[in-house]
Amino acid sequence: MAPPAAARWPRRSIRRSRPARPPSPPCPEPRHLSVSGFREFPMSMFKIAGAAALVTLVSATASFAHIVADPAEAKPGSYFRTALRIGHGCGAGKPTTAIRVTIPADIANASAQPKPGWEVKVETAKLEKPVDAGHGRMADTVVSAISWSGGSLPNEQFDEFGLVLKLPNEPGKQFWLPVVQTCAGGEVRWDQIPVAGQRVERPAALIRIADTHGGMQMAQMNHSQHQHGSMPMPAKAGDITVEQPFARATPAKVGGVFLVLKNSGGTADRLVKATSPVAGSVELHTHIKDGDAMRMRGVENVPVPANGQTALEPGGYHIMLIGLKQALKEGDSFPLTLTFEKAGSVTVIVPVQKAGAPAPAGGHEHKH
Repeated sequence: MAPPAAARWPRRSIRRSRPARPPSPPCPEPRHLSVSGFREFPMSMFKIAGAAALVTLVSATASFAHIVADPAEAKPGSYFRTALRIGHGCGAGKPTTAIRVTIPADIANASAQPKPGWEVKVETAKLEKPVDAGHGRMADTVVSAISWSGGSLPNEQFDEFGLVLKLPNEPGKQFWLPVVQTCAGGEVRWDQIPVAGQRVERPAALIRIADTHGGMQMAQMNHSQHQHGSMPMPAKAGDITVEQPFARATPAKVGGVFLVLKNSGGTADRLVKATSPVAGSVELHTHIKDGDAMRMRGVENVPVPANGQTALEPGGYHIMLIGLKQALKEGDSFPLTLTFEKAGSVTVIVPVQKAGAPAPAGGHEHKH
């Protein structure tokens, strides 16, 4: 019979003898080696890396936040159409309410594209030494700054403010255009000019004149377009698109501009005004039949039908440049600002083609 449980002998733990181990080397400090075997780094290094990442992030953010000129590369000696692209406002709830750009003194002529809802102001300055203003003219008074104000561009939206600049014939030269962005409650000055290889937080807008090497391809392309009658890119104001503008070379004091106006909207519009720095005045004209002869007369406006188009072409509607300040020569170009009753204003660059150049193939839906 088995003894009662209380009388059982307790089990003894039997230990087997093992040879003594050599002492383990001291563990490396935690900052050098982790228990997983991967190398660890001091906390100070993480702080430095984190700070570097933060700087990189801020720099990347700043690079996207710049106010830039687009396009930024121009043909030497050209009338250059570009726009200041505003990426955002000055922070949450701080819309952009004004933009002011300073024009370098060696840019002889500058004009602003009107913008619906914004008031344009042009400032001028007197120069000690006149500069070449194009078309054989020298100018001692130039545009020093242009500003748009009175509008409101929400912080989360972007927009563009158009310019036409008369650039000097200096291949490879670059211009920095300082910009002040005014917002509700403050302003941001984009006016820093970096030296070679330097990154700055708020750089001014940059424009480059094509050089004789890297930029020559673009300059040759632009020259080829003038020589072979190719048209510049269309310009747009509201529902109106301006296509195929051109003028004919002439030594006279008057000249004509021809183009196509396309209306993508459901409401008719009218061209009511045109201006250009190359002429003393600009008028809207058409031709009418008077007996057996065609006569030219001025008109107050040029209609553009809804969902249609109007061709301004020889023998019909056209734009007259009166009191030309210089002969129009083949291969030249000049700015022309068109104002529409509903769509507002837009500036186009008009290439000069050879005398007698035919009108481009294009809309004939509405002409006189």
